[in-house]
Parts: sequence; structure tokens; C-alpha cells
Amino acid sequence: MAINKISFSLLIIFLLAFSHVSHSDIKTPTIKEYMSDDSGLYDSYIYGLESGLEWASEYYYRKHEIELYCKPGNIELPASELRKIINKTISSKPGFFDEYENEPLVGLALRNGFIETFPCR
Repeated sequence: MAINKISFSLLIIFLLAFSHVSHSDIKTPTIKEYMSDDSGLYDSYIYGLESGLEWASEYYYRKHEIELYCKPGNIELPASELRKIINKTISSKPGFFDEYENEPLVGLALRNGFIETFPCR
């Protein structure tokens, strides 16, 4: 019985230690870090941004009848297309994004890109 408690305690400690290490490695990219990545390191982050923007858009529409953008619900964009939208936004305002290249503004770029790509008419 004591061995099971020790094994269980070691398992919990291992899981907590692993959880701490993996979460500490996750970092919100700056514009500069995002732009220098060609490996797809931030694809999961970009998908998370997209999900958050979709939630925010639905919330604002339900709560305030304001549409942030009008992306059709049946469109699922791969990370490469989301990157194109972000990159187009960043290149369309080079002064702003150069000035704030060390800030985590990838979400702002995606939001502005969605507003431009999927305008509400």
C-alpha cells in the first residue's frame, strides 16, 4: 500500500513538473518573432487567435448587434491562409508594425485582416 502511495506521489510530481515546463516554453510571439518563423512554430497560436476572434465576433453580435467581420461559417482556413492574411495586414501598415515589432500584436494583425478580407456589407 505504501508503494502505491509513493508511486502515485511520484506520478503527480512528474506530471506537475512536465506541465510546468511545457507551459513555460509557450510564448506569445512578437511581430518580429512571427515574421522570422518559417517552420510553422506559431500555427497553433494562430488557430487559437482565429478561434478567439470568432468567439468575440459572435459575442459582440449577440450582445451589441455589432459584426466585427463577416467570415462565412462554412469557411475553414488552413494556417497558410491565416498567415497570408496576417502578412498582408503587416505589409499594408509597415510603419506601425515596424515601430511595434517587439510587441505581441499578431492577433491585432489577424483581426484587421479579417475585417478587410471579410467585410460586412
